[in-house]
Amino acid sequence: MPPDREDRTMRCRFCDTPPAAGERRVPGPAGPICARCVETGLGLVRDGQPRTSRGGTDLERLRSGGEPCEFCDRSDRRTFLGFTRSLPRMRCVQTGAVICDDCLDRSGNLLNQALRHV
Repeated sequence: MPPDREDRTMRCRFCDTPPAAGERRVPGPAGPICARCVETGLGLVRDGQPRTSRGGTDLERLRSGGEPCEFCDRSDRRTFLGFTRSLPRMRCVQTGAVICDDCLDRSGNLLNQALRHV
């Protein structure tokens, strides 16, 4: 694989930065997400305040339907009684990448497990 192609596929989908040496990332169908963006995303979906990533991209919260999470393909969640509620998601304005609150939680857990086993 040519180096420029490899660099593009390894860039974080949300901050568009290449991985540092030894940095762990969570793989996704369209590309990985880095630990800093997972941490930023968890805060963003909870407080709703737009943020700028370490790579300078704009990150915003989505609450209503529309763009599904690219990791699990959901934009809403079913409640116990069968009702649907909008699933909070983070979107990168520049790359169009979207990840939901549930996938951010899972990504954080996966990164924590990987760091404990280093």
